[in-house]
Amino acid sequence: MLRMIIEGVGFDQSHQTVVVLKDWEGQKLLPIWIGPSEAKAIALELEGGDPGRPLSYDVLLESLALAQGRVARVVINDLQESTFFATIDIDTPNGMKHIDSRPSDAIAVAVRAKCPVFVAGGAIDALVEISEVSSTTISETDLDESDYESAERPENLENELRQSPRRDDELDRFKRLIGDIEG
Repeated sequence: MLRMIIEGVGFDQSHQTVVVLKDWEGQKLLPIWIGPSEAKAIALELEGGDPGRPLSYDVLLESLALAQGRVARVVINDLQESTFFATIDIDTPNGMKHIDSRPSDAIAVAVRAKCPVFVAGGAIDALVEISEVSSTTISETDLDESDYESAERPENLENELRQSPRRDDELDRFKRLIGDIEG
């Protein structure tokens, strides 16, 4: 397992929402294309924003606390047919429990629970070396409501990226994403 930092949320060149994870040594990145609602939930918490009313992630954490459980960690643990899989690992009085989750939801929970995020299993294969992408650091990108209204995410975007026979195409697309986040 490789511990990751939630580097930021932003848009790629096609205005698709993406969350970028970076390993603790700063050598590898994991971009995960996510929906605009999940991106907003992650960005809101990273920026210390207040949604006014509890989001579903807040309700989950409050429910866990009332049941004497806590989120111990999030693990993005597999990549199958262009789809990432994750678990939210809950420490309970009856031992560790694992909740199957989409990575975007798991990351939204992790930023609220202030717990570590790891990449393991088949998801490790999707890591990209920073030296192959850019020599500069990615910074968080602000997202506002108007960006979500115009963001359209084709169902097959992740499929296009993951099924590409040429890794160079993936790297070119990721380099464009890095340019957008840095700019």
